[in-house]
Amino acid sequence: MNVKSIFLASAAIAGIPIAVASASDLQPPPARMPVKAAPYVVPPFNWTGFYIGANAGGVWAKGTVEETDVGGAGVLPDSITKSGLIAGVQVGYNWQVSNIVVGVEGDFDFSSASKSSQYTAFDLHNTRLSSLGTARARVGVTFDRWLPYITGGVAFASLKNELVDTGGVGATMSRGNSATGWTVGGGLEYGIDNHWSAKIEYLYAKFPDKTDSSQAPYIFKFTDSLSVARVGINYRF
Repeated sequence: MNVKSIFLASAAIAGIPIAVASASDLQPPPARMPVKAAPYVVPPFNWTGFYIGANAGGVWAKGTVEETDVGGAGVLPDSITKSGLIAGVQVGYNWQVSNIVVGVEGDFDFSSASKSSQYTAFDLHNTRLSSLGTARARVGVTFDRWLPYITGGVAFASLKNELVDTGGVGATMSRGNSATGWTVGGGLEYGIDNHWSAKIEYLYAKFPDKTDSSQAPYIFKFTDSLSVARVGINYRF
């Protein structure tokens, strides 16, 4: 073997590790395992905060007049149930603790309920409900966005319940144009999103009886109550 052959063989042997190392450097790094993102958890709906809103519905108001003749002629009752539309606004505040919601709410509505009837041949019985306001407490149990609740408080009404003598005397017996009583009811509210909610509600209101003895020997007793069924929408801050 000559010197040239020995030199070429030595160079080839010496280059083998270099070639192997170079080939290993060209290999791509091992792929990383994909990391799964944590699932998004929707926070529970919270009812706490101030709100304002509007409502509309129907009202059924019952007005009764009862005439008693102290001289012994007996009792002559007459009852009218008037119905109409009712609409207005409300404002309130809710506190939520766990799944219990306690709140206060005030509202004021206008009404179109009005009716008259012939009480006797010479007496006309008129009733009218012009407005209704309430100041109430609310207590409910949440099912996330659903809130069934009960409510109760004070009711203020602008109403007329009167008996008008059309037989020539011209006297008017009345309970006046306003009354304060109590109200109870319940409803169901649904949270549409973080600001808006919608509700349906029923209220019953009762007002104290009022007597008028200005036309002796007759005593007139006026009794009034009403029911409200309405829907509403609230904006929560």
